[in-house]
Amino acid sequence: MKLEQQERKLHLTAIDSLPSLPVSLQKIIEQIRQHHQEIKPSIAKKIVIEADVKIEDIMPWASFNHSPKDSYGRQLVFSDNFFEIMVMSWVSGDVSAIHDHGYTQWGAVQVFGAAEHAVFIIQNDLLLTLSRETLQSGTIMAVGNQLIHQMANISGEKFLSLHVYGVNNREFSYETVTADARIWNITEGVIQKTDSGVFFALPQDKINSSEPSPQADYPSWLRNTVEYLYRIRKAKQEKKETGLANLETTLIDELFHVKRWQELKAQIVSNVNSEGHIKNSNSWKILQKELIRAAQLQNDILEIEKKGEDSFFTYAKVYDEVIGKQCLSSFIAKYIQFFNDTYDRKLAESKIISIGCGTGIVEEFVAKHYNLKPDNLLGIDISPAMVQIASQKIEARVENILDIDKETDRWDICFSGLNVFQYLRQPDMETAIANTAKITKNGGYFLGDFITPDHIRWYPNVIATDNVISLRQPTLLEQNHNTFQQSKIINISKQSGTLRITDEGNHIRYLPSLWKVRYIFSKYFDRVDIFDAISLESLQPEDDTSPSTRYVVVARKS
Repeated sequence: MKLEQQERKLHLTAIDSLPSLPVSLQKIIEQIRQHHQEIKPSIAKKIVIEADVKIEDIMPWASFNHSPKDSYGRQLVFSDNFFEIMVMSWVSGDVSAIHDHGYTQWGAVQVFGAAEHAVFIIQNDLLLTLSRETLQSGTIMAVGNQLIHQMANISGEKFLSLHVYGVNNREFSYETVTADARIWNITEGVIQKTDSGVFFALPQDKINSSEPSPQADYPSWLRNTVEYLYRIRKAKQEKKETGLANLETTLIDELFHVKRWQELKAQIVSNVNSEGHIKNSNSWKILQKELIRAAQLQNDILEIEKKGEDSFFTYAKVYDEVIGKQCLSSFIAKYIQFFNDTYDRKLAESKIISIGCGTGIVEEFVAKHYNLKPDNLLGIDISPAMVQIASQKIEARVENILDIDKETDRWDICFSGLNVFQYLRQPDMETAIANTAKITKNGGYFLGDFITPDHIRWYPNVIATDNVISLRQPTLLEQNHNTFQQSKIINISKQSGTLRITDEGNHIRYLPSLWKVRYIFSKYFDRVDIFDAISLESLQPEDDTSPSTRYVVVARKS
């Protein structure tokens, strides 16, 4: 009897408050009440769409000043016997825990900002991320009883979201329809039930019960732990608490411990074939997103900011292991030896400048293998990070071939490895070749390699060594009637004894045709020969590409 009185009181309160609500919200309430048949998620979504809710309609329930301990702001707008309407407030960095909606059988959510939304499934006792996407403002989603999801604001702008949840039993006898919501705290391996907000690090008095959770795949575990740690760090700023500090230390250790290496490697291997190309694009995109988010957090923890325009700031530390050693052994050393044996300019007797020397690994090899005097070899590069490493091996300095003007007629051989000229802007490549000709002695040579416009057919998505895994996502772009290859690169290294995850950003290379490269070199040099970089097969003027998608240019200045 007491329960029935409580329900009647709640229902009367809801009726009394109805006229004070915005018209759009009144429409939602009236439409839900008018549906005599069982409401399904699709019907709930349709009701919210037709109500045409505007942001100003729900602004009175905004709570952007919520406590940092809360994962987002949460305000009840309306509650009836069998459904409720809430408004959530999301400031930058707010993220819900992975959750369901308790007793809810149907519902709809409308976002008024660029919300990130992730959906999860449990498959073979393993929790997996099914999708993670950024929603457009105004998007309305249907919510069902089986939905396990997570919402987040990783943008710089705050926004609101409208939530309508209900059950079909109109004699519903629980306090709220979202009571006993489950939180998948996969970082700690538990499912927690709560009648409160689905927040990270809930206090014990907000947890109804706990039980073991299914294991999660690496991307889901990684992202959950990252967001858990972000929430702890944010809450700790509000109030110094020993408990939070200890939890922060524990989570950091778990997140970047080298013991995670094999788990990460297994996840990556499962996504690529024997040639390092992705098999499952959806899983690949999810993994990339989670690693990028983890890289951002690790930089925050280490208080590292990317320095200026140096795109190789963090990449330089792993470059030799990922790229340098492999390329030197697989083709660069061979074509350098081929040049030394075939042409009339011996490396041991030459003064050599390396344009875009990077870490100096190739130049160090040349110096040692061909017994060059230290004064006869100079490396230049526009990346201070690269030059810092190269200077430990050879004489190197920060300099741009586009600006070089005091080295006229000085060098017997101008070398440029690993398609350095193609990292320049399209209009600047010819300038770089012209300047290279200026600093080449009469009788001297240019020696360097390039990639073909179809290099993407070879380009692997994963390069793995004992200590570094490099994830790569190539895309072909068209800009001003020219073709470019953009490569998104994420590196994971255990060189330092912990996992270091770095988002290297996008590296763009210009992809001129073979004939165009030959034509430009012919304008500034007197003889131009081109060879496949692997087989060293001679390529003819009419050839469009090369078997390996890499080629070597040997150009002589008379």
